[in-house]
Amino acid sequence: MKILQRYVLKELLLPCLICFSVLCFIFLTGYLVKMADMIIGRGIPFTNTLYVLILTLPSVISWTAPMSLLTGVLIVFGSLSQHNEFRAMKASGVHPLKFMLPPLVLGFMLSICMFVFNDQVGPAARFEFRKATKKIIMQHPMALIEPGRFVKISSGILFLAKRVEGNVMRDIVAHEGVDTDKPVRTIVADRGEIQMDPNTGQLEVILYDGTVSESQDKGIQSVQFKSYKFPTLEENDIRKLGKKKKDMALAELLVDISEKTEKKDLRELWSVFHQRISFSFAALVFMFIGIPIACIVKRGEVVISFGISMGAMSLYYILFAIAQAMSTRGVLPPFISLWIPNLILIGVGTWLLRKAIIS
Repeated sequence: MKILQRYVLKELLLPCLICFSVLCFIFLTGYLVKMADMIIGRGIPFTNTLYVLILTLPSVISWTAPMSLLTGVLIVFGSLSQHNEFRAMKASGVHPLKFMLPPLVLGFMLSICMFVFNDQVGPAARFEFRKATKKIIMQHPMALIEPGRFVKISSGILFLAKRVEGNVMRDIVAHEGVDTDKPVRTIVADRGEIQMDPNTGQLEVILYDGTVSESQDKGIQSVQFKSYKFPTLEENDIRKLGKKKKDMALAELLVDISEKTEKKDLRELWSVFHQRISFSFAALVFMFIGIPIACIVKRGEVVISFGISMGAMSLYYILFAIAQAMSTRGVLPPFISLWIPNLILIGVGTWLLRKAIIS
């Protein structure tokens, strides 16, 4: 029996590793294109962009690791079922659960690893990513600007430059005070530039020949200007950069929860807390649905297995998005709503598993 289980495990490891490498490359393709643009088009050093790319890996791994295991199981078990190896095993008196045990154990072990990874590595990398990108902006301020697209250049400023000519921006639209309770100012300017103040070390956006419009009680007030200046970022902002909810480890979330009194803040914090734990068990959940689906479909082709894996991951993501919305809006408590996706898929997987064993 141990020989049979080792055989299944050996057949499973290689497809999982190959799928993991391919999926990581696919998920990182967008980052690689952006990385090339930062190096070639914006003159940012290779080492800086490589460091930022490495910091994006943990968020990619949290998705690709369970998905790779699911794809590998679909390939291996689909192939075993397609070539009637399962029937031969059952005919020899081997219970199906015996050769299904290795992937279930592997899924549980990977879930435990992902729990630690998503709690310690992922949030820390996400926070370091925010700091690293801000440092790049301080050193290469024009790298922040993407012609023709709104970008958030600070916590309360949305900025659009339709054209960029060297260090000069043309046809500018900016909204100041977006994340505050104050009225939002709309600034339209003919041209502008980003400079660093040598005295304060602040990055400043200086706009020329435009208008500032602000809503008032009696309407909209507009003022023309020759030059308009607002700060965006300074070194102290990076040193004092606070962690967002997704940047905190579970222990930090619990500390923050103990200090909050507003129900809305508590719901959001508990939602992040339970979402991180429940999502860590995606690998185990996928084993419950992947094994019976492979046995029922009886196709071990890579394309079919990858398609089923993408469909399962998409369904899982949609269920989590619904659960997250229900939790943050107070429809259901976070400790209930954010475990519903796992419970649904495990229930469906258990039913399919029983059907596969009987057949």
